[in-house]
Amino acid sequence: MGIHDTTLRDGEQAPGVVFSPEEKVILAQKALDFGVDIIDMMPCVSESEERVTRELVGIAGDRLSATCRAKKSDIDIAMRAGASRVTLFAPMSDLHITAKLGITREENLKRSLEMIEYARSHGLKVDFAGEDSTRADMGYLLAFIKSVERKVEVFFVADTLGCLTPHASYRMFSLLKKACSCRLGLHAHNDFGMATANTLEALMAGADFFSGTFTGIGERSGNAPIEEVCTAMKFIGNNGISVDLGMLKEICDMVESFSGFRLQPHKPIVGKNSFRHESGIHVDGMLKDPRTYENFDPSIVGQKRGIVIGKHSGRSVIRKLMGNRASDEKVDSVLRNIKTLSESRKVSFSLRSLDLGIAHAEGLPKKIMN
Repeated sequence: MGIHDTTLRDGEQAPGVVFSPEEKVILAQKALDFGVDIIDMMPCVSESEERVTRELVGIAGDRLSATCRAKKSDIDIAMRAGASRVTLFAPMSDLHITAKLGITREENLKRSLEMIEYARSHGLKVDFAGEDSTRADMGYLLAFIKSVERKVEVFFVADTLGCLTPHASYRMFSLLKKACSCRLGLHAHNDFGMATANTLEALMAGADFFSGTFTGIGERSGNAPIEEVCTAMKFIGNNGISVDLGMLKEICDMVESFSGFRLQPHKPIVGKNSFRHESGIHVDGMLKDPRTYENFDPSIVGQKRGIVIGKHSGRSVIRKLMGNRASDEKVDSVLRNIKTLSESRKVSFSLRSLDLGIAHAEGLPKKIMN
């Protein structure tokens, strides 16, 4: 299973996000260390992007792919930047072919084949992305892939509007894997919140690559989050993916910082609350065996386990904090005070953050402050 990391291209296309050249170099190196197979850049965007691409080629070599429209001018810029691999793209749906480009299906294929040959004639490895593949006529998509399959390294089915369903994703890739000889990948967007599920189903059906971004950042509702797909493949899909999962939190924190996009606390895998527990029932189980409410040890993805106290806390955590010598009456009194304080302030407290002055005023024990 290969990973096509488009954080620096599609991820940066999120409105309001601009990574500096220095930040792109840092993120690319981290992604390579993590284990992605391809770093995606688009040098034709600007002169500065061409310069960064040239710098990243020095770091990533042929693990960098320059995304290009099916145009000689884009391919020439990619070569000028030193890229030895390009990802060409063209539309697959009639809506994009006719309404956007104003050409026929046949002309679309002809142009694409010409540009594939142009890139190959200059010694470039070529991947191809079919824009809006999932809204295309299946017969045309299949015929297109069959026409280019011996000339490209990977053909990426682009779910440009994020309108696949998991069932449709599995069915599509099962069909394409049987019919096509080239390697296949899915580039999934998240417009309906199904990018991770659609990507997993494509991989289960035999897809060789998936395209995604760290934190799922990207235009509109973003892309398939690399951290979610990789972790799910390991713990649900039983796939021995060779990446360093322990780097996930660090990389996603960098993307959050550099992009200025705050992660939801409940963001799977890397969110602040992913491994934090308050509910009394859950905390009681966690204190006995963390596996009761965690799929895996949070340290595997660079996270830490946390227990907070608040409105939903139970006696187990308070008893553990106060020790066995404390009477049941005292434990219950402290728990009532915590619940009242949590409800009135609409907050939960970490064991480190509960203020000592508040604790004294509410009759809470000093030991509750770690």
